[in-house]
Amino acid sequence: MMSKRDAADGSQQVAKATRARAAGRWYQRGRRLLTLLLRGCLLLILVPGFYLTVFPQGRAAVRAAFVLPALISASQPGILLAVGNPIQHTQRQMQSRSGPVYLDIYAPTTSSPQLAGARGGLLIVSGVGDNRQVPQLINLSEALARSGMVVMNMTTPTLMNYMISAQDSDATVQAFLTLQDLPALQGRRSGIIAFSGGVPLMCFAAADPRIRTQVASITAFGGYFDTRTLVHTFGSRSLLIDGKHEAWHPIAIPIGVLANMTTQYLSTSEQSSITAALAPQGAPLSNAELAQFSPGAQAIYHLLKGDQPQRVDANMAALPPNVQSLLDTLSPRRVLAQIQAPIFLLHDRNDASLPVTETRAFAAALTRLHHSHEYVEFHIFDHVEVRSGLQIGQVLGDGTQLFLLLDHLLSSVG
Repeated sequence: MMSKRDAADGSQQVAKATRARAAGRWYQRGRRLLTLLLRGCLLLILVPGFYLTVFPQGRAAVRAAFVLPALISASQPGILLAVGNPIQHTQRQMQSRSGPVYLDIYAPTTSSPQLAGARGGLLIVSGVGDNRQVPQLINLSEALARSGMVVMNMTTPTLMNYMISAQDSDATVQAFLTLQDLPALQGRRSGIIAFSGGVPLMCFAAADPRIRTQVASITAFGGYFDTRTLVHTFGSRSLLIDGKHEAWHPIAIPIGVLANMTTQYLSTSEQSSITAALAPQGAPLSNAELAQFSPGAQAIYHLLKGDQPQRVDANMAALPPNVQSLLDTLSPRRVLAQIQAPIFLLHDRNDASLPVTETRAFAAALTRLHHSHEYVEFHIFDHVEVRSGLQIGQVLGDGTQLFLLLDHLLSSVG
């Protein structure tokens, strides 16, 4: 028979064993819970990482996040320089129907990605003038290449001489085919980006049967849609925005480009006199001097000088037949229905080189055709270059829109 003391000791031992078993169960449960939590955390890390590296949308978001600061700050962020791909810049020259084409290629030096489509390509038509050494263009090209893209910038002697010719559309097609033939891009579609006066050449190329099914997307930044309405706007020096007229004063460069294009069919003396008078420091032509010109030459001068806004329609009608034909030929509008690729449109609201109304008209035409497109209007660019001295609110507002558009654009090319 147990004593009271032995019974108490036995009860304590039973209680200790019960507590030990309970503690063991709680330990096991806690361990399983901790394991589940760790697995969940690992999943939260791996799933976004898998999405951002495997899926085109994820890769595009990463690239957009890297390229956006480079666009806005006009310099490459330190993290992109630290973790981005090492890149190489090479130059090539090729021939087209209109003559030589100059190519600058920026590409990662690492081997082609194992994942199909992980490396996309972009052809950039940088517009009129020799832009090969423009810091912002080089910065953009290098940033895109560091993010894993293959970038090819192209120009021609015509563009470098501040002229636009429809014949250079073949140069654009040939450059695109050359880009597609690079080892890193074979079998994949690439996109085209054009700035300013490069937009018509991009559109003509994207409509060309040789490549139109291969073009992943086209992006028009600060371009124009209809050369007729463009010249009309230069002549009136005003924009019709949301039903209201507002003054618009173009800078000298686009005036010079239009003068080079529209006077090429005039006599040598008329051409030299008009281009000299419309130059930045040129002296206006007197009435006596203009009286010696043909009616077509007078119309060109007044439209580009903008000194007869009340006679714009009459001056447009007085343009020589070959100039009338030229305006139609150089309009992206004429090939719009033949373009199959999605179109991204960008323009600064206060652009003094090419009026924002041109890209608004471009977007409206695409809407009528039910053509896939996006249009974003900005306030931070001086034509196609980022303005200095921006306020943080402007950067944040426009930067968000620019990121979303970059994300969609880069998704289209892998």
